[in-house]
Amino acid sequence: MEVMFKADNIKKNFNIKKGLRFKRDGGISGRKKYVKAVDDISFEVKYGETFGIVGESGCGKTTLARMIMQLEKPTSGKMYYMDKDITYLKHDQLKLFRRHVQMVFQDPYSSLNPVKSIYYLASEPLHIHKTINNEKEIKEKVRFTLDSVGLPSSDEMLSKRPDELSGGERQRVGIARALILEPEFIVADEPVSMLDASVRAEIVSLLQHLQHFLMSQA
Repeated sequence: MEVMFKADNIKKNFNIKKGLRFKRDGGISGRKKYVKAVDDISFEVKYGETFGIVGESGCGKTTLARMIMQLEKPTSGKMYYMDKDITYLKHDQLKLFRRHVQMVFQDPYSSLNPVKSIYYLASEPLHIHKTINNEKEIKEKVRFTLDSVGLPSSDEMLSKRPDELSGGERQRVGIARALILEPEFIVADEPVSMLDASVRAEIVSLLQHLQHFLMSQA
């Protein structure tokens, strides 16, 4: 089975300053310390596979997800997508990478811009990547994607803002936003941890259904 993503000895250290001391010239300095957020992680994700990273709160799962998406840069190690080194992508290369790799964020309350409409939020990736240039076709794509994640695609829904939706509905919008570019690889950062228990099963079932559907279309 083809390997889509590979992490090779990934590490991420965050610099902190612990303690203060006064210098003779009157200045203040701190002793540099490091927090090991991710410490020597290696794994492979194959095409069509669901791969889970399991660990307690604060063990580095979110940091690892952010490194995969190039929102954080690793201190050392390498990352590969489809056999290409993506560890330190810049500008156009990074934009192309995110055309094929998208993320569902953990918190549906902070990951959606509260002043933008659902239509704006869902269609934004299409405008950024210019995969569709016709506004009518963009709207059709948004409606289709909202339908696919179990949300109404009515004009009323498109005009709403995130604070008018429940947590589960917001997370479905986040999933729709990640899916609308038809990515090959999706990074999901604990996509149900911020939701009520009654909603979690629905979102997990939705993700499994979408995975099976996308695999059948490949």
